[in-house]
Amino acid sequence: MKKQIHIDWYSFFGFILFGFFSLFLWRFETGYYILYPFTILGTWFHEMGHGVMAMCMGGTFELLEIFPNGSGLAHSSVREYFIHEQYAKALISGAGLMGPPIMGSILILMSKSVKKSTFILYALSIAMIISVIIWVRTPVGISIVSIMGVLLLIIAIKGGDFFKQLTVQIVGLQACVSTYRQLDYLFMTEVTVDGQPGLSDSGNIAANLGMSVPFWGTCIAVISFLLLISSLYIRNRTKTIVD
Repeated sequence: MKKQIHIDWYSFFGFILFGFFSLFLWRFETGYYILYPFTILGTWFHEMGHGVMAMCMGGTFELLEIFPNGSGLAHSSVREYFIHEQYAKALISGAGLMGPPIMGSILILMSKSVKKSTFILYALSIAMIISVIIWVRTPVGISIVSIMGVLLLIIAIKGGDFFKQLTVQIVGLQACVSTYRQLDYLFMTEVTVDGQPGLSDSGNIAANLGMSVPFWGTCIAVISFLLLISSLYIRNRTKTIVD
């Protein structure tokens, strides 16, 4: 007996094209508003990445702000890091940048089966609702994240098998491509969010680990793309045993 591997290339390239189309659509006013919930979701993944990593480094995740333009801030405080301060700060910044592509690729992989899709829908919806109760503190964040969390929970409970898998895969895809909606952010040294100037995430990584902002921006962009491609490949791969 030997294994045969089959790739559903139609689905693979179809979702890649859909991702590019959503990036193109996002550039227009109508498309921006159509995709606005996914913009906020991408920001939620990003800021939750900062906050959760801050807790992992020994800090306290205090609150999360999401603003109408899709930007956000995760507020945390740390008395003493578990590891060297420079590495901890770099990891916290990197977790925000890598939050959307990592979670997006996990969602894409989980969409391969109905059971896993249902599980991740429950897990994600509950996480979103809990985050609103504990951390999210802006009207836009509270409203959009709450609505999306409830909708995902309803789909987990009432949705058909195909719709559950499709929903998880689309949410995962949009999370991955959110990195490229504002690609220039990866290459900024400084940024102003809600009137507060400061180092960007890439700038923070460069300041703590060395190398240049373009170097780290390129690394994040390439890794994010590889995560998307590899997760879609595995998602659309099936193995059969033949005599």
